[in-house]
Amino acid sequence: MSERANYLARVHTGVCSVLLALCLVPFIARFYTRTRPVMRLGWDDFFIAVGFALVITDFTLLQFEMALQPGPISIPTVTHAVKLAYLAIPIWVAAMTSIKISVVLTLLRIPVNRIWTFSLYFIAALQVTYFIGNFAFSFAQCRPLAAVWDPVLAADPTSHCLGASATRITSNVSSGVNTATDLALSLAPMVVLWKLRRPMRERILVCALMAVGLLASASSLVKAVIIQEWGNPDVDGWALAESIATWTVVEQELAVIAACSPSLKGPLQRFLGKLGILLTRYDSRVSFMTRPDNTTLATAGGVEMGQEKPVYFRAGESDGDGKGETDETEVELGLGSGSGSGSRKS
Repeated sequence: MSERANYLARVHTGVCSVLLALCLVPFIARFYTRTRPVMRLGWDDFFIAVGFALVITDFTLLQFEMALQPGPISIPTVTHAVKLAYLAIPIWVAAMTSIKISVVLTLLRIPVNRIWTFSLYFIAALQVTYFIGNFAFSFAQCRPLAAVWDPVLAADPTSHCLGASATRITSNVSSGVNTATDLALSLAPMVVLWKLRRPMRERILVCALMAVGLLASASSLVKAVIIQEWGNPDVDGWALAESIATWTVVEQELAVIAACSPSLKGPLQRFLGKLGILLTRYDSRVSFMTRPDNTTLATAGGVEMGQEKPVYFRAGESDGDGKGETDETEVELGLGSGSGSGSRKS
């Protein structure tokens, strides 16, 4: 094992372990906000859970090819590491597909128009098609498949493998599909959310959280450039494999963070509020007092706002969809006779 291979192995272990720990923060925040105060789990949460489990599996499989200390390495150890690293390829594709399907299902919650809905379904179909094609290529690259990692079978004249050029072509296609879908799933929601009638600071925060997906696109492009050296006899093959493994895991982990980071909006907003940085404006002249029937009455200067139709807020009141949910970023107000049956307005 070369010194460069050992160095890249230490970089891989350090960087990917830290990113994996960071993934837990938005991942846990996502499921916390989806289960409290009421259960709101959906298929998008199921797919992100599956995707995150596959990311952890991929990271574990690739760790076997990381030689942290210099020195010789036995042929059986190399064979075992290459076998696990190759099997990690279809797991990587399955992880990215699950994560992107989760993002698509989340974005389908935003009712924009038919073009928006059709585009999201098209991205999902493209990703699933790519998953099937890559999965088929992975198990058809060599006949028998074990020739990929077994040097004895690889030297057998009856074995047949597609070669390094096929791997590079597949990598270029993979990079194109991943980059296109990453950009679409990152930029399109930012454009839509930017047009919403929300405070500027709030829109900037949400767009910044969703922009993490662009880093995943950059990781995919870097990996595609590195893979072009695959099969070059003048390049340290083991060090190159470790570098590819690093960018593969980084891409997956950034994708998880991007898919779950919008769930950090509420906690970040409360944290910034404690620092005196408010993302939403409010009228300091308006105060709220609680009536005996558990209705909070809005007043301005001690006078009820609207003598005939006062503004009220009822804790735990439905926001119109019957789920009894309220957005943490705004106060839901209703106009009515005080019985809670009037129209709603924020």
